[in-house]
Amino acid sequence: MRKAFLSLFLFVSGLAWGQELTVKDFHQDPSDISAVRYEVKDLNGNPCALLKVGLVLQDVVFEGSIVKQEFKDGEWWVYMLDKAWWLNIKTKKYLPLRYEFPEPLAMKSTYILQVEAPHVAYDGPTGKMLIKSNTRSGDVYVDGEKLSSVLPFEYEGPEGTHTVEVRAAGYNPERMSFEIALGRKGTLNVVLKAEGSFSLEGVSYEMVNVPSGRFQMGVGGSVLMAPVHPETVRGFSIGKTEVTQALWKAVMGSNPSLSPDDNAPVENISWYDAEEFIGKLNAMSGSHFRFPTEAEWEYAASRSKALGIVGMTEGVAEWCGNWFSSYGAAGESGFVKIVRGGPYPNKGWPCSSSFRGFMRPDEFNASTGLRLAQDEL
Repeated sequence: MRKAFLSLFLFVSGLAWGQELTVKDFHQDPSDISAVRYEVKDLNGNPCALLKVGLVLQDVVFEGSIVKQEFKDGEWWVYMLDKAWWLNIKTKKYLPLRYEFPEPLAMKSTYILQVEAPHVAYDGPTGKMLIKSNTRSGDVYVDGEKLSSVLPFEYEGPEGTHTVEVRAAGYNPERMSFEIALGRKGTLNVVLKAEGSFSLEGVSYEMVNVPSGRFQMGVGGSVLMAPVHPETVRGFSIGKTEVTQALWKAVMGSNPSLSPDDNAPVENISWYDAEEFIGKLNAMSGSHFRFPTEAEWEYAASRSKALGIVGMTEGVAEWCGNWFSSYGAAGESGFVKIVRGGPYPNKGWPCSSSFRGFMRPDEFNASTGLRLAQDEL
């Protein structure tokens, strides 16, 4: 029985290898600034063009005028020299694909190349895996092939290791391996994190997209929080929670908090400490995190319940990027930095989304931490 199954598997594999990948779409995307935001330079110091190849397969080799390739966010990011005009794609399962671009690639530009793998029918012994997620609308790819746009989805296939990837609007794509056992049915839960979320050294941090909008900022009758005035905020993303002690340790290698708990917010940090942390985090993750501005912080806090953001008025107070100044002033320099939000209960600070505090950037205490922000993705 095993010999017969092996022969069938080799036969099907041979069929797969004899088939070709297909280019479904190629275009430049002027709205995608990834080539600039995540710039890679060639040996002469010239910026590269970025080609995003939509191909879920992992055993891929790209050939051509390539400076760097990496699998990122469910697709291949291939950095190529300025004026590159062709690309070879090689995999273990399919015939090599050579694609010549309609026009040479240009430096600092982002291009999209959508590649589709052929479907190979299989009618041998199977097992099943029920693939579930925290979203009902998402594209399900198994072994590089799109099989469904609805979840849960039951996959039936041959014995062995398979790879599933789930993609959904507003979430980071998530990729996992699973095992199929003949004649058996299993369940796999693929939990998607909000778009912009990331994991570092096994520690996850979730970002929440905040849409652009206009709101009334401030509180009347208060010197610190007045005057009430309209404020417009561009779309951005902000941490669903404050930075945890676990994430701080993963980046900085130590924990300054006076109440150690990996799952609790980091505290006892100065603005300068937080600035150093953000710089190291960006270097390690290739991201562009920053402090939230004061307006962004208050805008997000006023919508925190609807967006699922937690701890903005009952966690630790949080550093913002701004210098303290009265509303309407430039606030481009100063002596103290803005601190927003409510610290742990009974610390004497008002737990209000509109309350403004301030501290010297070198000050620190057990009631002050931070929350990450990022430009809109």
